[in-house]
Amino acid sequence: MRTRLVASLLCFTALTACNKTDPPGSLIVPFQIGADIGCSTLGVTQVTIELWSKPAEGAPGEQVDSATVSCDDGQAEFTSVPVGNYEVHASGIDMESVVVVDNGGNDPLDTAEVTSGTMNTADKVTMTITPAKILVRWKLNDGFGQCSDVPATEFVVTAYSNSGGTPMYEYAFPCDPAEEPVMGYNVVLDEMRLIEGDELDLITINPIDAMGADVLPDPLYFQMTPPGYGRTVKITAQLDCTGTDCALSCVAPDPTDPDAMDTKLYCLAD
Repeated sequence: MRTRLVASLLCFTALTACNKTDPPGSLIVPFQIGADIGCSTLGVTQVTIELWSKPAEGAPGEQVDSATVSCDDGQAEFTSVPVGNYEVHASGIDMESVVVVDNGGNDPLDTAEVTSGTMNTADKVTMTITPAKILVRWKLNDGFGQCSDVPATEFVVTAYSNSGGTPMYEYAFPCDPAEEPVMGYNVVLDEMRLIEGDELDLITINPIDAMGADVLPDPLYFQMTPPGYGRTVKITAQLDCTGTDCALSCVAPDPTDPDAMDTKLYCLAD
């Protein structure tokens, strides 16, 4: 009987110790845009700060807390945050609720530590302008064809500034991308954040064959007014082929074609 009582007391003591948790702490996360650019300069109205658990390698993190404040506040405050280390995700929106700045390009990632029962202040988080997003789709043989029906194995998308005078970014899609489409479009991946929305004014789509040669003499040209920071541009091309004889066309031709006498095809974004 005595042995059982001692064992039970030991188990109860161990359980109590294991269930004990440290009291939470508080956290202030200061933020800025670039080299202290004013919120009104980029039209940023609100900033959201999210705290994410730092995951084990190969595992996804989880959002622990978030706070949305006026951009002019310059900081977000959290109370009763569990003790630990966190990744800090920051984003700022404009009057149209478009994310125009964030800290997604920071390397290393912004982090914060919360200690028990104290007010902690993280290092200042610097946000930079978000790139424009380009979404692309192509219709084959009037939308009823497959990649095996056309000679194109890739579609090369090139973004320009200065009315096509300065290449900004190039990205090649396989004809049948492995990634899941977004709203029926393929996403141009821009990890280096090179597509500047305030300067983007021309996008081309060029189908390429298995030998790396152009399927047609000219690509499609999509001219536009720069969409702005963080904006999304959607474009569609149509490729119709009989054997190796192909025609590339716009779903929406641009009525303001700058040179109707040349062979270039100018299109409107979707």
